Amino acid sequence: MNRQKIGQLLFWVGVILALTFSGIIGRGLYHNLRTLTAEELAASIWAMDKPLFMLWAFSVTLGSILAGVGAFLYVKTRPVFPWLAGVGVLAAVLVMNFVWSRVYNSTLFGIGGVLILVSFFTIVWVWLKKYARLDMQEKIAGSFKLTGYLFWINASWFLCGETGKMHLLAFEGSPAPVPIEIMVFLVLGWFFVMLGDYRDMQLKTH
Repeated sequence: MNRQKIGQLLFWVGVILALTFSGIIGRGLYHNLRTLTAEELAASIWAMDKPLFMLWAFSVTLGSILAGVGAFLYVKTRPVFPWLAGVGVLAAVLVMNFVWSRVYNSTLFGIGGVLILVSFFTIVWVWLKKYARLDMQEKIAGSFKLTGYLFWINASWFLCGETGKMHLLAFEGSPAPVPIEIMVFLVLGWFFVMLGDYRDMQLKTH
């Protein structure tokens, strides 16, 4: 089996894994989270230290990594990128979940927020510099992508606000956040970036 076939196989395994566990099995888990007490949940197959819950918790992580590694293998990129996607991303997710995510650190949020803003405005700067050299169809594709980035930066901003409230004394006793706007911004961001990439692909196949 050559690299392209292995890459294609890994991609589809990742898709199926992510959709199956985060969607179908996740629906059953969410029902139990809503209807069972903490003690009842701990005694069920959905207990947080049991395989089913762990598979759900890391299904998108594992699925996306498999799909990413598969994509890198399929296009025959340099070997460092499959390793970076497979080992680097997984290691970062595990470290953040089991080591650093248990303690709220406002300094980390501040530094991270600044880096996100710098990255965003750099992307916009690069975009406006290269926009004039594109033809009309490429400009449309690029405009879709930038619209998606705008939704992403707003999702990042409101996500910071919603999660920060839970750790700040001034908001103590406030009801739990219902971050509907974050989900809407994320969905729209992914949709417009996907639309821009799809238009790019169409241009290259004509």
